[in-house]
Amino acid sequence: MSPQSLADDLAYIRDLAQAGQKAPLLGGRFLAWWGGLTTLAYAGHYAIAEGLFGLPPIAFLFMWTGYILLGIGGSVAMQKSFSPNMPGAASTGNRVSALVWKASGYFLGTFFFGAFLRAVLSDAGADAFLWSVPMVLGVYGLAQFVAGTIGSSRPLILAGIAALGSVVPAVMLTGNNLVWLLGAVVAAGCVLLPGVILMRGEPSETV
Repeated sequence: MSPQSLADDLAYIRDLAQAGQKAPLLGGRFLAWWGGLTTLAYAGHYAIAEGLFGLPPIAFLFMWTGYILLGIGGSVAMQKSFSPNMPGAASTGNRVSALVWKASGYFLGTFFFGAFLRAVLSDAGADAFLWSVPMVLGVYGLAQFVAGTIGSSRPLILAGIAALGSVVPAVMLTGNNLVWLLGAVVAAGCVLLPGVILMRGEPSETV
């Protein structure tokens, strides 16, 4: 191998690495899906808690069960339709974003499973769920900030900062039904909206 061909190969590898660093994040569809569902679920929880539609408490169970089934079902369907050949899919930003959201999902899933068991097996009732909103918003903030920083996405960084900042009023409103409205607003502004923005920036062709 000649020095010139070696230099060309190294230049090619460098260009690939730089292109990967600037690759657009591709998780917008998942953010938009979960952000939209969470917005509707939090708004629905507030409406039920306030008695706006005259629904009995069992409506909480049906609504959140539907949220879980729709969320997981939609994610699985989108994952199957997601092309691994889309430009930038293997970039560091996309891999880190997928990993941090997967870890966040595992954490939230185990927390709510524990909260459910506590409600069923003890006399504490649903007290563990009361503190779920500030915790969820904090997880959203951390995930968005990390993914945005690694992927150089300003919308995600700003969304992460906003979600983390919303934890303060969420803690202060815990026990008040307004906390669910706050959760709906933050989910819409910090998850749904950034997801739509990322979707608009996704490449339309595969390589």
